[in-house]
Amino acid sequence: MTWRKKLVAGTVAIGLVSGVGMTFASASAGSSLKQWYDGLFNNTKSSILADTQESADEAFEDWVANTEQLKTGAGLKIDQTMETELTRVGAEIMSTKDEHLASLDAEKIELLNNMNYQVYQHIFLEGYFAIQSQGDSAMDAVSGSFSDFTTATGQAAVNELTVELTNAKDSAVSELEDAIEQAKSELSAQLAMEEEVSRYNLERQITYKVNDLREALTAIINGLVREQQNIITAKALQLEAEAKASLDEVIGDMND
Repeated sequence: MTWRKKLVAGTVAIGLVSGVGMTFASASAGSSLKQWYDGLFNNTKSSILADTQESADEAFEDWVANTEQLKTGAGLKIDQTMETELTRVGAEIMSTKDEHLASLDAEKIELLNNMNYQVYQHIFLEGYFAIQSQGDSAMDAVSGSFSDFTTATGQAAVNELTVELTNAKDSAVSELEDAIEQAKSELSAQLAMEEEVSRYNLERQITYKVNDLREALTAIINGLVREQQNIITAKALQLEAEAKASLDEVIGDMND
């Protein structure tokens, strides 16, 4: 039974007992009761709305603060991951490059160190012995009259030896330079590929993190909403019970 029906029922009962005079008194009391209740209702309404506004302000401020903290934490994690990967990949690239360069340098040094001996053993000595053999044969055949010839032959051999050695040196240098350029090209290509993969992976991690943050914020918001709803519902039930009890008490006191 609502409070309006209770008031009407009470008015009718009093009128039946007390007669016409009490009917006018009941009508006056009902009007006063209505005015009193309206004031109570308006005060209750203002109190509830004010409390709700205060709770909402606090909840939204907390939500904003939590959001900023999440952004800061997410940014730090992303930056830390980026720095870690940059350091790791950079170290791997530098190590690989150094290994290639060390291999090239070692091979170059070995070639340079062995070049003089190799030329001496396989070119100069062979040429020298050939020249000596040719000179001895000429000396035996025509004696000392061919000294000019042997000299010219020796010079020709030296000239040829110089050309051959220069060509060998130029060829070795060219091959070494080509190997270095090839190593550089391979390193550049590999670095470009690693850079592309790293950028792609980091972009995916950013996307994953944004999705996680969105889910976390949604859960926080839902929890805050449920909390405020429970508070409002509990307060409304409490005020409703208190209002009904007060009204019943006033109606009961009217018979005293």
